Amino acid sequence: MVPNSIEPNMPEEHKENLPSMLRKHFWGVTTLVVVTVVCVIIVQVFKKPGQMSVLESQAMDMTVMVPPKGAVPIAIARVTREPISGSVTYTGTVQAFTDEDVYPRVTGRVVKMPVYPGDIVKAGQLLVQLDPADNSEYSAKRQEAQNAEDAAMHNAGIAKSEFTQKKYELEAAKAAETAAEKSVAEANANLAYWKPELERQSALLKSQVVSLDEYQKELAQLNTAQAQAEQAQAKLREAKNNRLAAQAALDTMIHHVGHQYSAAKQAQAVLKNTTIYEKYTRILAQEDGVVIKRLISPGVVVTPGMMILKIAHIKQVRVQAEVASEDAGRLKLGNKVHIKGSQGSNEETSARITSIFPAADPSSRTFTVEALINNTTSDTSSSSNQVGSLTAYKYLPGQYIVMKISTGEHEGLTVPTSAIIWREGKAQVWKSGSSSAFAGSSKYQCPMHPEVISGKPGKCPKCGMDLKLTKQGKESKPVKKQYTCTMHPEVIKDAPGKCPKCGMDLVPKELGGKNEAHLVDIEIGLSNPERTEVLSGLSEGDEVVYAGYANLQPGMAVVATEWGKAGPLKLPTASDVQSNRLDSANNWTHEEMSGALILKISLEPPKGGSNSVVVKLDKHGGGTISGAQVSAKTSMPGMGDMAGPDLKGTTGINGEARMKSDLSGGLWRLKMTITPPGASPIDSTLDVEVP
Repeated sequence: MVPNSIEPNMPEEHKENLPSMLRKHFWGVTTLVVVTVVCVIIVQVFKKPGQMSVLESQAMDMTVMVPPKGAVPIAIARVTREPISGSVTYTGTVQAFTDEDVYPRVTGRVVKMPVYPGDIVKAGQLLVQLDPADNSEYSAKRQEAQNAEDAAMHNAGIAKSEFTQKKYELEAAKAAETAAEKSVAEANANLAYWKPELERQSALLKSQVVSLDEYQKELAQLNTAQAQAEQAQAKLREAKNNRLAAQAALDTMIHHVGHQYSAAKQAQAVLKNTTIYEKYTRILAQEDGVVIKRLISPGVVVTPGMMILKIAHIKQVRVQAEVASEDAGRLKLGNKVHIKGSQGSNEETSARITSIFPAADPSSRTFTVEALINNTTSDTSSSSNQVGSLTAYKYLPGQYIVMKISTGEHEGLTVPTSAIIWREGKAQVWKSGSSSAFAGSSKYQCPMHPEVISGKPGKCPKCGMDLKLTKQGKESKPVKKQYTCTMHPEVIKDAPGKCPKCGMDLVPKELGGKNEAHLVDIEIGLSNPERTEVLSGLSEGDEVVYAGYANLQPGMAVVATEWGKAGPLKLPTASDVQSNRLDSANNWTHEEMSGALILKISLEPPKGGSNSVVVKLDKHGGGTISGAQVSAKTSMPGMGDMAGPDLKGTTGINGEARMKSDLSGGLWRLKMTITPPGASPIDSTLDVEVP
C-alpha cells in the first residue's frame, strides 16, 4: 500500500484500490517506459550533428546561421609612373559672342517687321518700322524744322548782305575823313603862307614900297585862305561823324548777323534732332547675327524700354563655366579646354581659355572661366537668309555643355581616380597588401573612435582616451585563431572540435585572404576623370583598391577579383565572403559608403548591459548631415530571432545619433534604416558580438 504521505489528497476508497490498479496496468506502464528509453537511446545515437527537434525547429530559422568572416572581393590596380594630363570637369553654358537687344527709342506703332526668329540678318538691315515713313508725327516735325531752318538761313543771308553794305559804308566814311584831313592840311598850309606874306606887305606899305591896292589884294588872299581852312575843318568834323556813325552801324549789324546765324544754327539743330527722331522709326541691325527671339508683334504700340527682338552673333560663341576657387587657381590663359554638348556625347570641340574673370560670384564663390570657339559647321550656309536646322551651328546660346579644362601635364605616379576617397578634407586610398607589408607602419589609434589615427602617442580629441599602439589600425598583440559553430555563433573555442549544443564541427571564425586593406593618407597633384597623380603616401608598384571598398574596414582581409561596370565578374566562394559584423577585430565599428554618404555605426562602450548604438553620417568629401532619422530593430539570432528593444534617434549638428540600447552579452542583429533629409532611406543589417 502506498503511504498516505505520497497521495495525501486521494480519497480513502481509491487508496484502498491502488494495489489492484497497479497490478492491472503493470505491463502497460512497463512497456511505455521501455519504449521511451529505447527512443531516447536511438535519438542520441543516430541524431546527426546540427539536427533539431520539432520544438527547436519551430523556434529556429536557417537565417540564424552565420558564416565565418572571409575576404572581401575588391578590384585592385598598381601605382604606375606615366604621363598624366590633369583636368577638371565642370558643366557650363553657351553665350552668344555678342547679344543685341532691340529696343525702340521713340514711341510708335509697329507697322512693319520683316524678320522672324531663325532669320539671318546683316548689319544695316531693316528690322522694325515704326509708323508710316511718309505720314508720321516724326516726319511732320522734321518738315516743320526744315522750313524753320530754311527761313533762318534766309534771314541770316539778308543780315550778311546788310553787314556787307555797312562795311562798305564805313570804308567810304573812312575815305571821306581821310580826304577831309588832306583838305584841312592844304588849307592850313595856304593860311600859313599868307599870314607872313601879309605882314611883309604891311611893312612894305608902311615904307610905301607897295601900293595900298596891292596890300588889300594880299589881305583878301589871307582872308580867303583863313575861310578855306575853317571850311576844311568843318568838313573834317563832318567826315569823322560820318565815320563814327558807319562804325556804329557796322557794329550793330555784326550783332544782328550773329543773332541771325545763331537762330539759323538753332534751326539746324532742331532739324537734325527731328531727323534723328525720324530715323529712330526705322530700327536697323547694328551687326550681322541671327534673330533668336521676337517679343512684339506688328500693330502693337511700343514705347522706349519695351524689347522687340533679340539678335545674337553665333558664328563665334563663348562657353563659360563656374569654377571652384581651388581649381580656378590652377588655371591659366591658354590652357586646353575640351567641350561636349553632354556627358555622353561623342562630339568634342577643342579650344583654349581666353578669359578668367578676376572676381568671384558673391553667392556661389566661384570664378567664371571662358573660352571662345568657332561655331560654324559644314551645314552653316553663307548665302541663306534663315537657319536651316539646329545642326547649322555646333552650340546654341543657353545650351548645356560639359567643359573638361586642362590644369597641366607631366609625368608622375598615378592611380585610378575612382580609388581616391575624401574624408574630412583629406585624400585617402585603400592600400592592399600582406600583413607583413603593414607591420612596420605603427600608428596610434583610439579604441572607441578607430577613425582617430595619429603617428605619435596622445589623447583622443573626441573622448579623451589614450591612443593605443596599432599596426595600421590593428592593436599590436597576437590574435588567436578561434573556431565557432555556424548554427550557434555564440559558441567560440580556441581549438577545433564539436559544438557542445548541436555536435556540428567547429569552423575557423575568420577565413581571411592573403592580403589586408588599410587606409593610407596621400597628397594628390594633377587629376582627371581616369587617373590622379599621387605626390606622397604611395610608391610605384603599390596596390590600391579602386572598386568594392564601400564596406571595407581597416585591417579586413581582401581578395582581388576581376571587376566590371556592374561589379565583380567572378565572386569568391561563399566561405571567403566577409559579413557585416561589429566585434573586437574592428573595434566594434562598421563603416560603409552609400552613394555620396559615409555611414559609420559603432557600439559604445563595447560591453554588455550598458551600451549605446552610435550612428554617424558624413558627406563624401567632407561635412556632416544633421536631421537624419535613424531607427533600428534588434533581435538575437541565437534565440530564434527573439526581439529586443527598438531604437530611434536623430543625427545632430555633428552628424551623430546616439541611441541607448543596453544590449546584453551575446550575438545581436541590428536591422537599421537611416533616412537623410530629402533623400531615400538607407537600409543596413549588422551582427553585433556584445562581450
